[in-house]
Amino acid sequence: MAFLVFRLTADIGENPFIFWSVALIQMAIALLLLFLTQTFIVIRQRTLLPAFFYLLTVGTTPAHFYDLRGSVCALIIVVCLFLLFSTYQDKNVQGTAFNFSVLLTLGSLYWLPMLLFFPLFWYGLYHFRSLNWRTFFAGLMGFPVVYLFLLTWSVHTGDWDFFIDRLPDFKVLYPIHFPDFSPQEWLKLVFIIFLCILAGFRIFMSGISEKIRTMAMLSYLYVFAVVVCLFLFLQLAGKTEWALIVYVPISFLLAHYFTLSTQKSAGWLLFIVILFFLITGFIPG
Repeated sequence: MAFLVFRLTADIGENPFIFWSVALIQMAIALLLLFLTQTFIVIRQRTLLPAFFYLLTVGTTPAHFYDLRGSVCALIIVVCLFLLFSTYQDKNVQGTAFNFSVLLTLGSLYWLPMLLFFPLFWYGLYHFRSLNWRTFFAGLMGFPVVYLFLLTWSVHTGDWDFFIDRLPDFKVLYPIHFPDFSPQEWLKLVFIIFLCILAGFRIFMSGISEKIRTMAMLSYLYVFAVVVCLFLFLQLAGKTEWALIVYVPISFLLAHYFTLSTQKSAGWLLFIVILFFLITGFIPG
């Protein structure tokens, strides 16, 4: 509800197509989070909380209303997570590894830092006990296959600039900037880190009763969130894109924490979380 209210009351700007395209993509991501949760039992109980938290976080941050690139990249990451989770303890997943390699490479044509997710997904294959030399090689092949297709098209059309302009410019990734967050962004970052610590404590210290598969997925999502938060803090080639991506694993972690928490204090904390994002949504960034 808050997602729709903030969108309907926001200034659409000069390009309403971008504004509403971003909104639709983010709602699609929320639906995919639910589908991923139900398919792989990431959270032990059936819940709408992963979608709720994702829409709450992105829907109360005006900077995300117009970020088409970040929304598309977040969508690619969710699809790649779906592919990755399907590889759990399966050694014959070369096709799946190739598929998410192609997706990440295609995404890097739109936003180069998508290439930085290759090691994270290889770690995921290792974490889920499905990494071997064949899956690793298949996970590498997506990159040359995509660029071979671009090269072929350039030869076919005689337009070499089409290929050259799309070669990775790794200089884009070199600059590491000191954080230039606004007070509102600092407040959100600190609050999210606090919530991640709480979720992490439940996963690593109180998750003995969870199934091994559920714990493997949640612990991987936690590592994923920590790494992306680091990239967000270093501001490698932008910050709103990293934020839209990091909200994906954080939504799962928060959903897990609040779904299994029966204490009254957890109910109050959930109320504080909702109130916090609603209030900061009205504070100018």
